[in-house]
Amino acid sequence: MVRLEHPKRVRSAPSFTPPRKAGPSRGTGWNLPPIAGTVGHSGTFGLGTEAYAEIVDPLPVIAVRLLDGRVGSTLLLQLLATSDEVVLERRYPEGELRYLSYCIRMAEWAATPWEPTIHPGVTELMFGPAERGAPIPFAPTLVRPGRLGPLMLTGMWEAMSAELRRSAPGARFYAEKLVGNGRLLADSDIPLRIIDVVRDPRDIFCSMRSFTAGGRGFGRSDGQSDDDFLSQISAAQLERLQSMRTTASQVDRVLVRYEDLVGDFVGQADRLASWLGLHFDTADVLGDYERRRHHMTTRSVDESVGRWRRELSADKAHKIWDVLGGELEPLGYVNETAQSSDA
Repeated sequence: MVRLEHPKRVRSAPSFTPPRKAGPSRGTGWNLPPIAGTVGHSGTFGLGTEAYAEIVDPLPVIAVRLLDGRVGSTLLLQLLATSDEVVLERRYPEGELRYLSYCIRMAEWAATPWEPTIHPGVTELMFGPAERGAPIPFAPTLVRPGRLGPLMLTGMWEAMSAELRRSAPGARFYAEKLVGNGRLLADSDIPLRIIDVVRDPRDIFCSMRSFTAGGRGFGRSDGQSDDDFLSQISAAQLERLQSMRTTASQVDRVLVRYEDLVGDFVGQADRLASWLGLHFDTADVLGDYERRRHHMTTRSVDESVGRWRRELSADKAHKIWDVLGGELEPLGYVNETAQSSDA
């Protein structure tokens, strides 16, 4: 779960000074021999001064954090994708081809202290398979990994932002379903809006079970019983709910409940549009029934809300509430008695 437990530090944007060229003969902007086919007009390996100036302007992020799967996040990302000012991979399931989370994963290596018993050393990392990732392969004395990670994340996102803007010049935001190390993100200089998406965990369990027909998926292993899987996801959901609740007040954040999103889709869209300063086409999303039907596990949206009362035993419902009730009540969920014997 992405944690944002403290306010982001504000750093001034770094100034840009074009690299000094070496001399009249063969030098590039970095005082390196030219590489055929890669050096641009300014001697900066095909990027040029304009591109470097562009890189210092990171694209603001709409980061969607999920309580779990089956919370309506794909519907939400489909809504965000109707704005020409939001850039994301618009392939189904929207928001799960993640550029920011990739950068976070890469920066995690830099932020991780080297442990010789588990991480490769200099020779193994530098001369081993190119696809292998690892922390700095020694105990550094000149840099601090804890500081380096957020700085590298910011730098990578600046570069990624430049490329995203080439694909979508009018973009004001990038959006994705966020995963990864939230402390790195909180310590970076990436402009951030958070949408936390929740749903009644009793309905989540029923929807997961139906979507996978009780088999593997959402972290469930082959042969794992309902009770074991229920305990597993409840513990994870408790941690995520606590992370959402303890997000620093300075973080620009809204909470969206699945029940409100599907019950008043246009109203929730208007609420988000006002918060973000964007325009969404709700008719485009609602009109594509077949795309939504593929993702549904009940005959109608109305049946998806409170389905646990029909599908979940009282024992399982109580187990979920015993773990999560303290976090759920402030969000408007109530403790009730299930009507099913849980087939």
